Amino acid sequence: MSNPTNVALTAVYGAMELSDEEFFALTDRSLAPRPSGMLADKLASLGIGPQHHLLDVGCRDAAHTIALVQRFGCTALGIDPVAERIAEGQSAITAAGLDEQMETVVGWIENIPAADASVDFVWCRDMLNHVAELSIGLAECYRVLRPGGRMLVYQTFSTELMEPKEAAFIYNTMGIVPQNQSDAFFEETAQSVGFVIAEKDPITSEWREFWEEDGTRKTSEQLLRIARMRRNRDELIPLLSETHYNIEIADCLWGVYQMVGKLCPTVYVLEKE
Repeated sequence: MSNPTNVALTAVYGAMELSDEEFFALTDRSLAPRPSGMLADKLASLGIGPQHHLLDVGCRDAAHTIALVQRFGCTALGIDPVAERIAEGQSAITAAGLDEQMETVVGWIENIPAADASVDFVWCRDMLNHVAELSIGLAECYRVLRPGGRMLVYQTFSTELMEPKEAAFIYNTMGIVPQNQSDAFFEETAQSVGFVIAEKDPITSEWREFWEEDGTRKTSEQLLRIARMRRNRDELIPLLSETHYNIEIADCLWGVYQMVGKLCPTVYVLEKE
């Protein structure tokens, strides 16, 4: 009877059918990953223009909102629950000379400060993980959209490769609602408030691959930072506090987990018929 360990060792250390050179030629070639700029390109493909009004939910410092207004000539409203980010955003808007076209205000997706059917497009980038009542937030987006309006969502979901202890650390540290990490739950919730899912585009590791290939090396830097922070924990904790130490670790893991498939960034186009 064969020993499973011996079988495994034979597979690990035995020769492949391909030579090392042939294997590396197959695995080390670029798969032409799309950059993060494809998200704005997707909005362009939906037909946004100067005649339209855009809502950015979770706009943070309005960097993305400003870039969209400059590119498409639309008007925009940005909302975010963190007053510091809103203040930064409003200063950036003034510096860009866009006070007549856009504004940012403190607001929550669960209670959007906009009239019914007053928005043509909703931009929602990487923030739905934190929404406690996803159905309320998506219903509000549906409410403010005009008939025929579209919501562009970038959202990161967990995959079957995410281990329970890893998930618990990330979710607890980053203030993430566990059920929102399921793409099935997101889709069911979006449809329950009236949205039609017009498109689903799994990004997986593409943006991460692109940043490695173009020299930005964002994920490599995060992986190195994790290693250094773990080895230097005793010195860093008194300087950062344990809470902020864990936040920095979790933020880096978020990127690494996207690269290795434990997390799957996905783009959705939702329509209000």
